[in-house]
Amino acid sequence: MHFEYRDPWTNHTKLVYTVTRIYESFESEIQQIDVFEAKDWGTVLALGGVTNVTDRDESSYHEMLAHVAVLAHPNPKRVLIIGGGDGGTLREVLRHPEVEQAVLVDIDGEVIRCAKQYFPHLAKAFKNPRAEVLVEDGLAYVQRAKEAGETFDVILVDSTDPVDGAVELFTEAFYRDCAAVLGEQGILVPQSDSPVFFPGRVKHIVDTLGGIFANTRLYVGQCVAYPSGFWAFCAASQGIDVGSVSLDMTRIQRLEPQLRYMNAEMFRACFALPTYIRRALAGDLRRGEPTLGDDADTMEIPDTDD
Repeated sequence: MHFEYRDPWTNHTKLVYTVTRIYESFESEIQQIDVFEAKDWGTVLALGGVTNVTDRDESSYHEMLAHVAVLAHPNPKRVLIIGGGDGGTLREVLRHPEVEQAVLVDIDGEVIRCAKQYFPHLAKAFKNPRAEVLVEDGLAYVQRAKEAGETFDVILVDSTDPVDGAVELFTEAFYRDCAAVLGEQGILVPQSDSPVFFPGRVKHIVDTLGGIFANTRLYVGQCVAYPSGFWAFCAASQGIDVGSVSLDMTRIQRLEPQLRYMNAEMFRACFALPTYIRRALAGDLRRGEPTLGDDADTMEIPDTDD
């Protein structure tokens, strides 16, 4: 017998999985956790009723979150990951031999346990000697790091969407704490939501980071199981304009055979934004959507002769 699992992309649109097996469904101290097998998608991890990871498309999200910043930094020795308890972003970070230490801080130890049991291809990163995995509040960790004078070269915020408990990870206060623990050329990248369904959220992240950092660059990539299948990330830095760096081709060529999504061309292309996203970032949220017919009256369609 098959079941359906419905992931609400919006109040009116859902991604519906055909579930062939339920592995676990329970409430941790932090959130609802569901792990199941679905036709076309393989194993799926959902947090709070929303897709977090699928076998089908995890590589594109994790590669885009991790590699843009790590490749853009000239010497990324220390990397901090806030969230990311599935291990996928950590796995990608540790593909870089330049990284000497990667610290992952996730508030929910049950996510880490599920990853070890059901996503071993992701969780193998937890065993890497360069990895330090902590179960605690990422907000508190960053505050302590600031007070202790610690520095990181890259910070990646691999959180759930900016609702409920994750809201604090999208605030100016948190971003300022991150800025305080980044090195001179340090780079912060939070996952930045769906520019198709939630352009206001994307604009808020870009604007907030832009008030703190000298350089901010929104970039986009394919994340099929997330709302619209098209996802945004924002790279922020005081010392590096991530979108215009000269790539070390030796580093990326060494990396490419291990990847399924990212490559040198994709690195350059991901900063090219569709016009509707540019409009949204400029404040025209009414027209900052792919198309809902809002500007049909202003479109000029030339006459053509038969």
